[in-house]
Amino acid sequence: MPSHFEITFPLVLAYNGSFIITFTLQQGTTLEFNQGVYYLQGDNGSGKTTFLNMLALTAGHVGTRVNNNTGAIKFNNQAYNGKGFNHVMAAEMRENSFCIFPQKAFFLPVSTRDNYIVLNGSDKQKEAGFSSEEYPDLLSGGQQQKVLMDIVLDEKKAVWFLDEPLANLDAERRHYFWMILDKAYQKELAIVFFIDHWMGKNIVHDGSFRHYNTLQVVSEIRQKNRPSETEHKQIEIYANNDPQGFFRQQIQKTESEKTLKDPA
Repeated sequence: MPSHFEITFPLVLAYNGSFIITFTLQQGTTLEFNQGVYYLQGDNGSGKTTFLNMLALTAGHVGTRVNNNTGAIKFNNQAYNGKGFNHVMAAEMRENSFCIFPQKAFFLPVSTRDNYIVLNGSDKQKEAGFSSEEYPDLLSGGQQQKVLMDIVLDEKKAVWFLDEPLANLDAERRHYFWMILDKAYQKELAIVFFIDHWMGKNIVHDGSFRHYNTLQVVSEIRQKNRPSETEHKQIEIYANNDPQGFFRQQIQKTESEKTLKDPA
């Protein structure tokens, strides 16, 4: 079954009634994500990470809908706020289909092998590739990013959520990253979501992505005995329907950067 997201707006996320963030579409009320690469561009604090967390089932309501006026997220026709959908089913969906690469590398104070076992230890063959002596919290930021890639990115999963994956990476590690994506896309990977300021300098203007839609984002902070504070921002969504071509373009680019940095 091809991987598919269908999102009906408005999407509303409330934290203890004191912070409410609402997403609406500039055009239409329904947004679909099919096979391809999707890049989210917006100011810091615009809600990009929150939106991806809702898609990845790491934020938002799971189970029976509370407010009929709010929208819904469906993955492969399974509604996150549908009757009968619960946290066990949500965990199974994440385990079977989603790779989540967080904005900040987080490791337990144990070896890289033990971190893999805790975070994604379902593949004994892959587990053997991690060290029982190396501790990730002693590595540089770039080395930590590479270890996190090796631990989290799973070519058997169809959807990857990538939040600032290229931060702190030199040309060699960026090349490694694109090689992973290209290999995964030849297997099960179908949908990639990107947030990355480093990529944003080129991705929107080089012609490989088209503008897909705009999310209007309203954040409201409510405090006792004080007027509510409201902030309006937006997120631009760009789409590329030729992921393999895009990945291989990046592989060639980083290969050239590696050569310039360290000529043979």
